[in-house]
Amino acid sequence: MVNMRNAPPTPANYAQRSGRAGRSGQPALVFTYCSTGSPHDQYFFKRPENMVAGAVTPPRLDLANEDLVRAHIHATRLTETGLSLRRSVKELLDVSGENPTLTLLDEVRDSIEDLSAKKRARQRAANVLATLREDLSGVAWYKEDEWLEHVLDQVVKRFDETCDRWRTLYNAALNQARKQSEIMLDASRSQADKDQAKRLRAEAESQLALLTDVSSLQQSDFYSYRYFATEGFLPGYNFPRLPLSAYIPGRRVRQQARDEYLSRPRFLAISDFGPRAIVYHEGSRYLINRVILSMSESENLTTSGVKQCEQCGYLHPLQDGLGMDVCEHCGAQLPIPLRNLFRLQNVATQRREKINSDEEERMRLGYEIRTAVRFSQHEGTSSARVGEVKPLGKTSSGEEGEPLAKLTYSHSATLWRINLGWMRRKEKSQHGFVLDLERGYWAKSEQAVDEPDDPMSPRTARVIPYVEDSRNCLLFEPTVPQKPRVMASLQAALKSAIQVRYQLEDNELAAEPLPDEKNRRSLLFYESAEGGAGVLNRLLEEPNAMREVAREALRLCHFDPDTGDDLRRAPRAQEDCEAACYDCLLSYYNQHDHLLLDRFEIFPFLFQLAQSQVALSPTASTRSEHTEQLLRQAGSDLEREWLSFLESRGLRLPSHAQKLLESCGTRPDFLYEEYGAAVYIDGPHHRYPERQARDTQITECLEDLGYFVIRFTHHNDWAAIVAHYPHIFGGQV
Repeated sequence: MVNMRNAPPTPANYAQRSGRAGRSGQPALVFTYCSTGSPHDQYFFKRPENMVAGAVTPPRLDLANEDLVRAHIHATRLTETGLSLRRSVKELLDVSGENPTLTLLDEVRDSIEDLSAKKRARQRAANVLATLREDLSGVAWYKEDEWLEHVLDQVVKRFDETCDRWRTLYNAALNQARKQSEIMLDASRSQADKDQAKRLRAEAESQLALLTDVSSLQQSDFYSYRYFATEGFLPGYNFPRLPLSAYIPGRRVRQQARDEYLSRPRFLAISDFGPRAIVYHEGSRYLINRVILSMSESENLTTSGVKQCEQCGYLHPLQDGLGMDVCEHCGAQLPIPLRNLFRLQNVATQRREKINSDEEERMRLGYEIRTAVRFSQHEGTSSARVGEVKPLGKTSSGEEGEPLAKLTYSHSATLWRINLGWMRRKEKSQHGFVLDLERGYWAKSEQAVDEPDDPMSPRTARVIPYVEDSRNCLLFEPTVPQKPRVMASLQAALKSAIQVRYQLEDNELAAEPLPDEKNRRSLLFYESAEGGAGVLNRLLEEPNAMREVAREALRLCHFDPDTGDDLRRAPRAQEDCEAACYDCLLSYYNQHDHLLLDRFEIFPFLFQLAQSQVALSPTASTRSEHTEQLLRQAGSDLEREWLSFLESRGLRLPSHAQKLLESCGTRPDFLYEEYGAAVYIDGPHHRYPERQARDTQITECLEDLGYFVIRFTHHNDWAAIVAHYPHIFGGQV
């Protein structure tokens, strides 16, 4: 018998778990409990056949994820060196002496720098990348040979930098132990100071033991292979990438109390490990009361500043204290900057016997956390791609309908999550928290009157904690501004529909409004799974993908996607859904939006989306804007006719027109830069022998540079030519 406490993520997981019983032809009984607070569980509770007899979909990975590919190249390089990462990070670094340098051991550095190993790794990695050529052909960051050589050249540097988190924790603990020992030996200090110092020194010694102890490898976050995977140097699908850690002192009620570090993904840690947050662990409560600062940070804390657009949520980091005045994404005027942003680091906790009702309420309401996005850059320009969601067919007047929404996809975009303060703070305009710059303690809230004080030093500053990471993201912007109720309901419906359509777990996809919950002008979807799920780019690249997601969203909201009829309830449900229920829009995770959610509010928009298609542009402009630009740059009526031919058939547009390629002294009429294709539209004058000889010379020069040359003449069958190169021109939508 198999007893599952919740519905597995996918039919594949169900088959694997249920297969633990009933082997060798024996009968088996499988129980699956479905939580009322989980939309995933309730969806399959109403549709058990989709789980029990559902098709097993292969797991998805975004093979064009640069971080993922780089980690595998690192693993290949280490394999060729034969280097063992041993049992603990301390065995890779110089920890000897009273003031250890913590540099890489000579034998470790020499092994990684071995040139013969690098040569073998280059060959093996090139063979692997050759199998991914199609997946990597459309991404801006990948340049064949050049990218691989750069990664291999940077392996030693990245390996060394990967050890920095361990170094920071070790140095901070060592510094704390020494400082507290000095206080204990200082005859002028009071007994209370010495007792406090004794406790802090014991805490530091325990942290040092956790960092260096190799007795229980499977339980340690600092086991070498696990550590290098979580830091992103090696592939690590089972571990959160680049986590933040909280030091948890063990309870002393048992003879063998076990101190430990508790890790969280950084986007979760910004709230779970926020200032004065309460952490529940193994039946005890712990207060996040201190940031683990390094010695250099105690002397000079590093902060930064940003400007975030109030219209679209786009992020603009300040450079040397200065920033842009106009948003790069939407062109709106930017507000005054947020300054004193402090990158949240590893933290320490203090055990609490109890917490009062005010603290419980403050924790329930949580923090005001703002999300900001910045698209990845390539050679100084945004590598984001844009598509328009357009209605199928034409209007009664014979014209194309107005776009319903704009989609912007960015591979490995930078996301920031900024903790502006408690939701219940008195001064809403005052952002951040007070930090003790010398000892790392967080000052208690002005409302926490009964909360015990920590020994704060006179050196304090108000800082705004933040974290950042790179994620594949999709920005969904309705062309016509929508009401908050519509945007909140769309967020819930589209997120659930994408998860159902592509069999994603709830924690593999996140959705948030931008610029914030009070001004819901667009929806940000990002892949939160390690390595990316490779789903969001399909909503842009596949013309019908958004249509199918919208149809799934209509089904989830109890509407017939073909007729639009209101089905009133989910399959097997006992009651009608009046506005929203746990079978459609409500979930445990969007409780703060429950008053806004209404399936009827989004029906008209979803029904339009269910009869639409996506027109993709090869640049950061919309397709219509890009088409107009190409038409203006075209050098002849024949070239403009060719562009109209592509546009009328929904084929892929070129990225450039009349771009000079200096090495060959030519300007191809059109260029598909991502696909390395140069296109010429040849008129009647190209029939003359001298011109044909020149064309042949140019073609040979371009082919030597790696370009593929395609020529269209005025008498060719253009449809047959584009059909011969679907990987360049795409297919008809």
